[in-house]
Amino acid sequence: MTMESSDHAALEARIRELEAENARLSVRQDDEPAPRSGRGRIRSLASAVCIIIAAVLVPVSIVSAWTRVQLVDEDAFVSTLAPLSTDPSVQALIVDETMEAITDQVDFDALTAEVFSAVTDLGLPPRAASALELLQQPAAAGLESLVQTTVTRVVASDAFTDVWATTTRAAHRALTAAATSDGGGLVVRTDDGVGIQLGAVVERVKGNLQDRGIGVATLIPAVDRVIILGDGQNLALLRTGYAAAAVGGWWLPVVTLALFGLGILLARRRSVAVLGTGVALALGAGSLAAGFAVGGAGVGAVAQDAGLSPSALEVIYAQMVGAMAHSAAVLALLGVLVAVAGWMLGRSRP
Repeated sequence: MTMESSDHAALEARIRELEAENARLSVRQDDEPAPRSGRGRIRSLASAVCIIIAAVLVPVSIVSAWTRVQLVDEDAFVSTLAPLSTDPSVQALIVDETMEAITDQVDFDALTAEVFSAVTDLGLPPRAASALELLQQPAAAGLESLVQTTVTRVVASDAFTDVWATTTRAAHRALTAAATSDGGGLVVRTDDGVGIQLGAVVERVKGNLQDRGIGVATLIPAVDRVIILGDGQNLALLRTGYAAAAVGGWWLPVVTLALFGLGILLARRRSVAVLGTGVALALGAGSLAAGFAVGGAGVGAVAQDAGLSPSALEVIYAQMVGAMAHSAAVLALLGVLVAVAGWMLGRSRP
C-alpha cells in the first residue's frame, strides 16, 4: 500500500514537472521565437514588403477611384459640381466676376454720355440741357446698378441652377470625348487652367434685360472670359493623370487589396500580419485625410493670390474633396479595427 502511494506521488510530481516544462516552452515560443530558417525569413520579408507597398497605394487608390468615377459617370460628375450653383459665396463670386467682365467691355459712363448727347442734339433749351447734364452721372450709376441687380437675380434664380446643371453635363460629355472640359459649358479647361465660363451667364443677363424692355442691353457684347480656379502650368500632366485614372482608378484598389491579402498569406505569424495590415491601412488613409485638411487650410492663401473670394474657393474645394476625405476617414477607422482584431488574435500578450 505504501509503495503504491509512493508511486502515485512520484507520477503526480512527474506530471507537474512536464506541465511546467510545457508552459516554459509555450512562453518561449510566443515571446522568443526559435531561429527562423532562410525560407521563413524570405516569407516574412516578402509579407512586410507587400503590406508596406499596399499602405503607400491606399491614398493613391482613393484619389484615382474617385477620379475614375467622375470621368465615367456623368451623373456623379454633375452631382459633384451642380450644388455649387446654390452656394451664396459661389454665387457672389460669379456675380462679381460677371460684372467685372461686363464693365471691361461696356463703359457705362460713355454709353450714357452718348445717349444724353443725342437727346441734347435734338435742340433742347439751355436750361433743360444743363439739367439733363446733371442727370448723366446718376443715370450711368443707375444703369450699372440695374445690370448688377439683374446679374444677381439671374445667378440666384432656379433657372440659373438648371442652366448650371445642364452646361455642366455638357462639359462632362466634352471631357470624356476629348480629354478636356472645354466644351462650351460653364466648367471649362483652357491652356491657363480649369475655370468657370462667364459667357453663358452674360448672355442670360442680356436676355433678361431685353425681356424687360431695356434697350441698352443690346449694346452689351459677347463676353469670352473664364474664371481660372486652378493653375494651368501642369495642365499636360493633369490631362495625362486623368487619362491614367480612367484605367488605374479601377485596378489600383484591386491591387492594393490583393497586396494586403498576399502579405497576410505569406506571413509566418498571421496575427502579426493582420495587425500590420490594420496599421498600414490606418496610416495610408489617415495621411490622405490629413492632407486634405492641410490643403483646406491653405485654400484661403491661394484664393488671395488668384484674386478670388476665399470663402467661395473654400466651398469649391470642400465640394471637390469631400467624398474622398470621407472615404479616407472611414478606411482609417477600418484600419484601426483590423489592427485591434490582429492584436486580439495574437497568442502572446506583447
